[in-house]
Amino acid sequence: MTQATSSYKDGPAISVKGLEKGFGKFQIHKGLDLDIPRGKVTYIMGGSGCGKSLLLKQVMGFIRPDKGTIQVNGQIMDHKDQKNLHEIRKNMGILFQHGALFDSLNVYNNVCFSLKEHLNLSKKELDENVENLLESVGLSMEHSLKMPSELSGGQRKRVALARAIALKPSIMMYDEPTTGLDPITTMMVTNLIKDVSSRHNLTSIVISHDTHVVFTVAEQIAFIKDGVVRYAGPPKGVFKSHDPDVREFYSLEERYNTED
Repeated sequence: MTQATSSYKDGPAISVKGLEKGFGKFQIHKGLDLDIPRGKVTYIMGGSGCGKSLLLKQVMGFIRPDKGTIQVNGQIMDHKDQKNLHEIRKNMGILFQHGALFDSLNVYNNVCFSLKEHLNLSKKELDENVENLLESVGLSMEHSLKMPSELSGGQRKRVALARAIALKPSIMMYDEPTTGLDPITTMMVTNLIKDVSSRHNLTSIVISHDTHVVFTVAEQIAFIKDGVVRYAGPPKGVFKSHDPDVREFYSLEERYNTED
């Protein structure tokens, strides 16, 4: 297992080098390189089928790349070493597209599920943790006894996020967090990502195709096409890109964004 170097905190939170992944004759990633800056909100964007969610699954260690390396907090991911994968994953949280709450558990037990699994806490400590987590996502203990079916779409996202950050990960990932939501709820979730990232000093990675909200929260954009990263940098830098595919993807938003 490759240990983290003493200076890893000075570098990117995640570094992907030469990533290749395909399924049969379909090659999705073709030597993809990407650095995710520490402590910032990075949006990974691109057209449908470009491999955004696939990249997330490889960074989480769920899928093994064909070639290339993934380094997280200074540690090289090694799929032959389960202890290595566990050490890397315990510093990550993920909010799935539809929240993935346990329908049979109320809000309280959803939020403290991982706390019960991994920590030996008293009932009082669990109560305090759940209350703090709910407050950090804009909810209160009044919601704790509700079932997921009693919550709105936005509230379910909030509960799922509270559960995801319960074990205090340093990296938080969001897989299409605003898909299927109305415009008001979409903006609420977008602002929530920004607020929680700042409050907990998280490195946040958002997989999305919602160009109309990205400029309100993203501090970094990575645009994927044809198996590689075609642009990586500050959001408004896409409007200065010489890559025609990058400019075309954000063309509608360019009308409403002015350069600083």
